[in-house]
Amino acid sequence: MYKERGNIMASNTIMPITKLREEIMHLPELLDEERQVTITRRGNPVAVIISYKGFMRILEQIEKMSQEIEALQETIEILQDKELMESIREGMEAIQRGDTVSLEEARQALELE
Repeated sequence: MYKERGNIMASNTIMPITKLREEIMHLPELLDEERQVTITRRGNPVAVIISYKGFMRILEQIEKMSQEIEALQETIEILQDKELMESIREGMEAIQRGDTVSLEEARQALELE
């Protein structure tokens, strides 16, 4: 029927393209959440078929990674801004010295009340 190979990014079924026609009706059963089917032609991988749930999980992971990359880029920008870093350093030193104002005092100073 088809060959199954060990743990390659989850359980991976290797199927020659000629067998795909015979197995197409059974593909949904093969494509549970933890499985993918790699289609081969002349022994070389040419396509991968995954379940809808697996596809959505990949999209979610890509979105999370994209957000993490964006956050890292923002952090790098802040760290490279010498004036901003100096202001942050001065603010942290002021806090350590106890040189702070209450929320009420800050609101009054900024005329927010």
